[in-house]
Amino acid sequence: MKTILIPVDFSKESEKALSVGAIIANRIAAKLVLTHMTDLNNNQEREGATDVISKKSSYSKLVAKRFDDFLQKDFLTGVLVEPLMQHHIDFNSISSLAEDISADLIIMGSKGKKELAEGVTGSNTEKVVRSSKVPVLVVKGNELNFSSDRILFVSDFNEESIDAYKRVCGIAEMLQSKMNFLYINLPGEAFKSTTKMDEVLFHFFSKAEHPDPVGAIKQVNRIADYSIKEGIYNFSNLTATDIIAIPTHGSNDISNTFHESISEDVANHSIIPVLTLRI
Repeated sequence: MKTILIPVDFSKESEKALSVGAIIANRIAAKLVLTHMTDLNNNQEREGATDVISKKSSYSKLVAKRFDDFLQKDFLTGVLVEPLMQHHIDFNSISSLAEDISADLIIMGSKGKKELAEGVTGSNTEKVVRSSKVPVLVVKGNELNFSSDRILFVSDFNEESIDAYKRVCGIAEMLQSKMNFLYINLPGEAFKSTTKMDEVLFHFFSKAEHPDPVGAIKQVNRIADYSIKEGIYNFSNLTATDIIAIPTHGSNDISNTFHESISEDVANHSIIPVLTLRI
């Protein structure tokens, strides 16, 4: 049985992530592991052992009650759900937890960033996107109905993205989704002629061991835009994309133009669910 990990804080964003998880779990016969983090351990040094144990016990009962209330959803009927409480708050540890439980996917609800907050501090979602080796699906707490019929894989088709390409193809097969591919041609030094783009794509699909690299090239949509983000939004709106899949380096030390925090930026601002795959 496949496993989907969902960090929850009992907000409407968490509820949206839970509903998306239920849809996917029903489709692929997966179980949902819900994790809630607390900061009780931060106060241990200031309190006696008895007080700490008592507080943890009381809070555990409170969280168990909140879980019970949170899981009273009709859409969870028939879905296997395992609650898990962690006595620390560290969103970077979500990646380790996902690996420990052999999770196939992490789903996170996100509010996104307000314009004034940008550049000041990273969101919890960004922390997970950067650190997780497991694919992360970021969904917003909006009224948009979730569907996985069409997945758009956006890439510069650099050789280092081959593993992400293979993994998203596997996810698309698992979800019975149709795959679309997008290359965004930027002005300036990043601009490529049609011939150069063909060379890049042929090299990529050949290295990826695609059975028909020439045929695969024809499946890649190419558009010109002023930025990667604008290109993604414009194309996804035109093609009724359900999920935007995009590779991420998982760090800030990035020299490649395409991967300069694009995945985190898109995940924060797109109303369409975003699937990030670390490379």
